[in-house]
Amino acid sequence: MRKPSALIWMVFVLLLVLPTPAGKLIIDFAGGIFLIITLIPLLLGGAGWFAWKRIQSKLQTCEVCGSNFLNSQTICPICGTNIRNPNDNYENIPASSATIDIKSENID
Repeated sequence: MRKPSALIWMVFVLLLVLPTPAGKLIIDFAGGIFLIITLIPLLLGGAGWFAWKRIQSKLQTCEVCGSNFLNSQTICPICGTNIRNPNDNYENIPASSATIDIKSENID
């Protein structure tokens, strides 16, 4: 294999050092490649983190066996225990029985 001659290396260095349009093009191209190489993994990692947090917010834990499953299920897939929705507890209670009457007292 032949090595590139010293003249080619000097021309390449001069293009980078001298403020010519060709030198600026090479520097801009190298900068763009560097940004792509560094930003794509960061963006993919951030998107994966947000997706994981979204999935975690939809998980529910069985109180009997401790397994995790999606909120849409009403029966634990591991032990078969019925899982109650916390919103069901307040549907049949009238609002008047949930309110507290407050009486004021004068303190001398």
